Amino acid sequence: MIKKQYSGSARRARNIIWNAAGRYDFDPPFMAFFPNGTPDNYFNMVAGLVEKWLDMQRLWDFFLSYEGSHRADEFDDLLWLGLENCVYEKELPERPIMDALRKERAERFFREQQTLSRQQMEFQSMPVYNQQEYRWATVSGRRPPLLTPREKRIAAALCFSGELDTDGVIVAMRSFLSTFFRYTPGETEDTRRRPTSLARLLLRHEHKRRDRLLVRSGTGEGNHPKAVQQRHEGLGRHVGPTEEDAEYIRAVFGRSVLSDQETRILENELCVGIDEGCRLWVTKGETDETDDRDAREVRESAARQRARNEAYQAEHAAMVQSTVRALSTRIDTIFSSYFKHLPEPARAGRVQPEKAYRLPVLDDTRVFLKDGEETEPEICVDLLLDASQSRMHSQEVLSAEAAIIAKSLAKVHIPVRVCAFRSLRSYTVLEKLKDWNQNDCRGLSRYYAGGWNRDALAVETLGRLDDDAVMRGKQRILLVLTDASPNDSTPIAAAGMNLPREYEGAAAVQAAQTAVRSLRERGVRVGAVFHGSTTHLENVHMIYGHAYVRIRKASQLAQGVSDLLLMLMREMRTD
Repeated sequence: MIKKQYSGSARRARNIIWNAAGRYDFDPPFMAFFPNGTPDNYFNMVAGLVEKWLDMQRLWDFFLSYEGSHRADEFDDLLWLGLENCVYEKELPERPIMDALRKERAERFFREQQTLSRQQMEFQSMPVYNQQEYRWATVSGRRPPLLTPREKRIAAALCFSGELDTDGVIVAMRSFLSTFFRYTPGETEDTRRRPTSLARLLLRHEHKRRDRLLVRSGTGEGNHPKAVQQRHEGLGRHVGPTEEDAEYIRAVFGRSVLSDQETRILENELCVGIDEGCRLWVTKGETDETDDRDAREVRESAARQRARNEAYQAEHAAMVQSTVRALSTRIDTIFSSYFKHLPEPARAGRVQPEKAYRLPVLDDTRVFLKDGEETEPEICVDLLLDASQSRMHSQEVLSAEAAIIAKSLAKVHIPVRVCAFRSLRSYTVLEKLKDWNQNDCRGLSRYYAGGWNRDALAVETLGRLDDDAVMRGKQRILLVLTDASPNDSTPIAAAGMNLPREYEGAAAVQAAQTAVRSLRERGVRVGAVFHGSTTHLENVHMIYGHAYVRIRKASQLAQGVSDLLLMLMREMRTD
């Protein structure tokens, strides 16, 4: 389940939308804010009324149909003026105060314009500003600005009638864009338009880099001097993913476990800033038949690697079992104070208010609760495995270590989920190897290395994948098995006058550090099990602070992981 995170302002905006809509079970596709970041209460109410009176999903599909246009933001602002008039006329008979609220919003518009800086004024769209000024001047009784004949026709066209239903509104919006901007949603725009920046122009003329998932060869016995190193092939060759790329990702990794809407929520929230242009894919590895030869080759290689992982664990079964026993014993000791006794009915104890009536009416004395014998942990753990190509020579070892940690946690009844992450063709892929409700850890042998690693985006994505039934009321711990060397072929998006940069080195480490800090601020305890070279020790310290342990061989696993968990538990106690 996706749990969308809202800031304080966003929560207020969402609540206003929900109240106006009269329902509280949907994620609003639009929220309105003033330039200073405070919620625009009136337009958030309008968004809720659109949900109440019209089919928001169909309207949202219409908005998405022109999202590729360089004028998409202008179209949004103009069409919402039309929707505002429509739902105002619909709601006014039921809610007469709408007139006063609308006039108050008009006055707020003019007050806000007086506080805008010169830079903010310069970045406004003048066609939008002229229509907004005309609308609010008319509402407030002010003298309207002078408009050209075309602008007057636009203003009249944006007074969508309150008699329109969803079909009528969509027809009106389509006609508006076609009549005044010669734009039909879904069709390609005129490619002669001037690009907005030099950086975007460079990116638009990139040659598509054909990343393939390289799966393996190497000894499986750990890092050695000839361990694989990934190199970028030169900046300026990568563009955003195509439909062909999406089909390749689906063919290789399997169907996404998220719906298109859930994926859009995640991407709109996380694929911004330095991750702009990236995509997300969350899967359980359930694949269908495919005609893609490259995808079939990857699957065959992955199957061979799974056999190697299983053979390695069978060959080292005694070591695996002894390490599981040692680690589970340590974990049980550390977590014992974080297990709560489940309540059970009793004749004395804490009264159950909803059953208290049974005592005098039915002479039933079992209306109390006491702590029972059965216990339930108040902790749940996520394991996140770096599955990039740099792990190619450690696949069997990492698969075994992940299985040892997962089995040790499961043995003491700690819910544990295991995911592997890698990046390919601008997609950051999270593959679930073991879910919360699975006791069987054999799926971890599906681990294999290939692709790149955009650590920050993977960590942030996993932080948004919540299962309320498992995690409700529990403290959450995330352990990342990593070499602390984030590196991706998709560059860091250009910002302002800056050109795009490679996703590697200090910038990538800083992004991972920010992602870890964000999770910690939300109450998730994050630590790292470090499998990497000495040259990356500074990276792991920057990203995870002191919350990491370095593992060089499997015999160190029980001591190292238990020490890390103890460190994280002490943090919980001191907060």
